[in-house]
Amino acid sequence: MKSKTTISILLKIGIVAFAFFFLYEKLILESERNEFNFYAIINNLKNSYFLVIVVFFMMFLNWSLEAFKWMFLIRKIENVSFLRSIRAIFSGITVSAFTPNRIGEYGGRVFCLEKADRIQAVFITIIGSMSQLLITILFGSIGLLFLPELMPDFLASFSSINFTYTVFFILLLILNLLLIIFFLNTPLLSNILSRVHFLNKYNKYTEVFSYYSTLELVKVVLLSFSRYIVFTTQFFILLNVFDVSIAYNDAIILIATMLLAISVIPNVFPVLEVVNRSYVAALLFGLISTNISGVVSATFVLWVINLLLPAIIGSIFIFTLKFFRK
Repeated sequence: MKSKTTISILLKIGIVAFAFFFLYEKLILESERNEFNFYAIINNLKNSYFLVIVVFFMMFLNWSLEAFKWMFLIRKIENVSFLRSIRAIFSGITVSAFTPNRIGEYGGRVFCLEKADRIQAVFITIIGSMSQLLITILFGSIGLLFLPELMPDFLASFSSINFTYTVFFILLLILNLLLIIFFLNTPLLSNILSRVHFLNKYNKYTEVFSYYSTLELVKVVLLSFSRYIVFTTQFFILLNVFDVSIAYNDAIILIATMLLAISVIPNVFPVLEVVNRSYVAALLFGLISTNISGVVSATFVLWVINLLLPAIIGSIFIFTLKFFRK
């Protein structure tokens, strides 16, 4: 028993140490790459302190929506309170700080559960992630379709090959329809997997996909959509804070495309997460704005508010995780 307690404490200390190390490395790498003028960034934030406060509180709204979504999904195997759910969310953010593609987020959450099967909980958490990815792909596809309108020269040359654009539109439409149909009918996935002979011994885990009705999955998608509205609005506000003059309609097209690109780019090296975000943002917003430093600064501050601060908060909750059960 004492050995398990010791191992648990060492694991928690190790997780927090790794998280802080990688977060520090991300900060240093991003500041060196973009040669940030932190005085200018702070000055912009001070001059628009009310908007910054709004963005800060929207961070809690963002993760509260995720906590409600996870609480709604996980109740099929264990009832958790909102406070325990939000604790799980922040713990997951801390663990994800040093794991590829933020997969550690699943582990950080499931160790907050008291009795439920943790592998089942991972699969259920994946369902929540799938819903968020579905929204990102759906609106990212819309952004891609409208993106040529922000590139007049490209559009002029593209107009001569309308057939290609039509095919691209149809393929995107089919892809999104298939993804929506597939997600809203995840119980079919359990039926398919149950027919695979060598997976029979894992039915206990794959059957979680049959726990949810279409109506319940629609509610999950709506919560994911709400989160999407929150963090796209956060980014638009920060663009204004850093004097990036852009119409809301144009900004949404670029933000949706950016989020799609970020979601499909493999992030094998966690330390490059912020670099990837700022690079994609600069590339896209550079199509219509010359204030690239403002775009990169807005991207960086959004990362600090939405991920760095929650990871620091989550480091406190890491010490409440239960790696071993009686």
